[in-house]
Order: sequence, then C-alpha cells, then structure tokens
Amino acid sequence: MRRVWVLALLIAMGLFAAVLTAEMQSHLNAFEPAVKTELKIPTDVIVGNCILKAGVYIVVCDREIVTFTLKSTNQRMAEFTCKGPVMKDTPKETRAVYEPQPSGYLALEKLYLKGNNIEHIF
Repeated sequence: MRRVWVLALLIAMGLFAAVLTAEMQSHLNAFEPAVKTELKIPTDVIVGNCILKAGVYIVVCDREIVTFTLKSTNQRMAEFTCKGPVMKDTPKETRAVYEPQPSGYLALEKLYLKGNNIEHIF
C-alpha cells in the first residue's frame, strides 16, 4: 500500500513540474505591448523550422504572431507563434541571442524586442 502512495506522489510531482514548465513558456497576450522593430541578421540563421537569409528584417509582434519581413523586398519570410516568459523589465533596444548548431548554422534562440516585455523563444 505504501508503494502505491509513493508512486502516486511521484506521478503527481512529475505532472506538476510539466505544467509549471509549460506555464513558464507562455504569457497573457493581453498585457503584452505590440511592437514593430528592425533586426539585422548578419548571416543565414535558423529560426524555428526555417532558415532566414542574412539581411535587415522588420520584426512585428502583434501579441499573437511574430513576423519577419525582409526590408529590401518587403516580403514576409516567416511567422511564428508568440511565446516566451514575461520579463521584469522592458528592453531599451532589440537584441537577438544566437546559438551555434552542429550543422554550422547559427540558430536564433531568443529575441528581445525594444519596447516589448516578452523574451521571445524559438
């Protein structure tokens, strides 16, 4: 009988950890300011499931979707669901965090948009 309680407790703790992790990845879009900013990508970069070519992009977060539009052609290159934890402070400038991949490409891991308090993750 004691083993059943220990097993049930371990399962409950695992479920709680999974829910907590999922909650940390999300935010209430109603409290997020919509923003539009420029981002210069210095080299071809993996973002989510696509590769963005080097160039200057207009990045728009409308609280639901993050859109990357190539400034030189005004062509929409990618869209992603807006997700990530709420930050305590609002960034004063747009900043991207890249991680090297085994393929040789860089991957955009996090994006901090000027005037937006969400740590966008991809």
